[in-house]
Amino acid sequence: MTEQRTARRIPVLGIIAFVLLAALLLTLAVLSAVKGVRTAESNGHVVRVEDGQTFVVNMDGTEETVTLAGVMVPRPAAEGEEPTVENCLADEALANLATLLEPGDSVQLEYPEESDGPEGTRLALVHHGGEVVNLQQVEAGLAVPLPEQPREGFAGELREAQETARSGESGLYSSAEPCTLAGRIGPALATLEDLPQDRPTTSAEAETQIEVISAAVEQGVTAEKAFATIDPEETSLASLAWAADVPRLQEKLTGALTAAQADLKAMDSTRNVLQTREREELERQAEEKRQAEAERQREAAERQAEAQREAAERQAEAQREKAQREEAERQAREEQRQAEASASAAASASASAFPSPTPTPSSSAASPSPTDSDDSED
Repeated sequence: MTEQRTARRIPVLGIIAFVLLAALLLTLAVLSAVKGVRTAESNGHVVRVEDGQTFVVNMDGTEETVTLAGVMVPRPAAEGEEPTVENCLADEALANLATLLEPGDSVQLEYPEESDGPEGTRLALVHHGGEVVNLQQVEAGLAVPLPEQPREGFAGELREAQETARSGESGLYSSAEPCTLAGRIGPALATLEDLPQDRPTTSAEAETQIEVISAAVEQGVTAEKAFATIDPEETSLASLAWAADVPRLQEKLTGALTAAQADLKAMDSTRNVLQTREREELERQAEEKRQAEAERQREAAERQAEAQREAAERQAEAQREKAQREEAERQAREEQRQAEASASAAASASASAFPSPTPTPSSSAASPSPTDSDDSED
């Protein structure tokens, strides 16, 4: 009897356990179905946008904070903190989402299996106006896809949206934004690629070009440091946004830097050559000037010597003329004296031929003799 009662209890317990298990499975299935229905039909109205990835929605009188699923969006820097690349274009992302989701707009929320978001928010794919807002933020270049996605196939859509932003140089891919990778590399690359190609003709021009090239190289070296901040293994905004661009940009920047550094070396050699030529030219000009000055001084000395010679000749001529005049005057006096002497002699001879009466003593004393006259004249 005891064995029979024991045998009856075992099937009963098994039946009870089976019923309980079936009930549990049914309950789970129902809950899962309910959850699925809610995911497909969760609707609400936008209350406000809080940042580029988060907004508040009113669902049947209850406000819920929703975070865009499957993407990472730049967030504003915390108060008192310096912005980093992770905060790049946070304000623009907020403004764009606020344009897409205005207060009162009706939205449909598609929740992933794991819908718990950061800081008590709920992750969701947000449908509005026939578009998926998550994709729109990525297409605008203001969000990047995460490695893990909320649903199958959505990763491909996000990659296409990201390529659209990249090819259009929108948002995080714009070279006009200083905080983006392209914005940090682009200006330096443009400067390096636009260096002057004209060869200098003077050492001053070469020096100016050396300064320009040196500044461009320094700018390129500084920009090159931006690559070190991007680790393709990390799940950061910078890595997710720009890791794929690093090889291309790095190759271009490295090539431009190498060419600029070669130009700098060549320009330094050119400057040295030009300085040597200019120094030789200055020395040649100085030698020509020295020789010209020596020639000028030689000619001046010759002119001075010629002037002195001419002056000496004039002086000698004047002295000769003076001597000639004096000699002529002397000869004239001599001739006059001789003439007077001849005249006196003639007079004496005439007197001897015709003697005069004997003079009285007083007459003889008063009249000088011809001899005395000649002596006094001499």
